[in-house]
Amino acid sequence: MTFRCLFRGHAWGPVEGSDRGAVHTCRYCGKTKHVGPEPPAEAHDGANLHL
Repeated sequence: MTFRCLFRGHAWGPVEGSDRGAVHTCRYCGKTKHVGPEPPAEAHDGANLHL
């Protein structure tokens, strides 16, 4: 994490999609922040097996 992010906060970039939903990424340190509700645990299954 850069000093800029520690003292002034992150500079969140545009919302981008991923396999886990929408995320923001800091333009300075690369930290990501999930946007919206966390997907259910079943969505994390790479094989998409829902029992």
